[in-house]
Amino acid sequence: MNAQVDSVTHLQVTSGYSIDYFSVPYSRTFNVYSIGLGYKGPKTSLYGIYNAGYLSDMQEDGTYFNMEDQFEADFYHKLTKRIDYWLNYAYSPDIHFPEHRAMARVWYNLGSGFLVSGGGKYYYFDKNLFTATLGLEKYMGRFWVEGKTFLYFKDPDPRLAYQLNSRVFWKDYNYVQLSLMTGAASDEPWLTNGLLPSTLDAHGVGLKLVTYLGKDHKLQLRVNTLYQYEEYEEGSWRNRYSGGITLNYTMF
Repeated sequence: MNAQVDSVTHLQVTSGYSIDYFSVPYSRTFNVYSIGLGYKGPKTSLYGIYNAGYLSDMQEDGTYFNMEDQFEADFYHKLTKRIDYWLNYAYSPDIHFPEHRAMARVWYNLGSGFLVSGGGKYYYFDKNLFTATLGLEKYMGRFWVEGKTFLYFKDPDPRLAYQLNSRVFWKDYNYVQLSLMTGAASDEPWLTNGLLPSTLDAHGVGLKLVTYLGKDHKLQLRVNTLYQYEEYEEGSWRNRYSGGITLNYTMF
């Protein structure tokens, strides 16, 4: 939605902050600060982003703090009237971001407001991690709904997760979105390296607001929050909270 909102060429600055927090079985807070520059053309968008991760991890001998770097490139292209695709790659030399992260998604417009999409995610820590995604979405005037299925290629057996998204639009591209999710716990960077079993489940609800501030559509605000009730080990559950805020400013 940020990449293609009109057919005019823009140069944009993007900045943001996100947080992920849980307190069981120990207290851990992961903050990420972002800054980037983007080109948004009539059919193509390209963004370069720097992410600074700040980890606060409570240990028995005190609180552990760590600053980490991640460098990200984001590309969107409208190939034809019916086909759009998106590519994303990020690299980090540190340990709590994946060393390599690659994501891709393709949308095909079926007509009558229906779109089908497919894609995948790849993470590399000390091993390769893959996730496939299949989605179906429908635009109905001011309303939009999407159903997505995630397939996690875990060892020894693949796992499934499901997500339902719904939006209400007002004033062109401003919208509020509600998300519901359930199934296999997602492969977040701090849940990998084979430390946990592959049968952990999670249930979540999320809310997102995207709106332009001002009549000139130069400043866009994005706010999102997510609550998850997830297993952190077999049969043991915790509350997990995450959220973020992003500002995109169009210079010209």
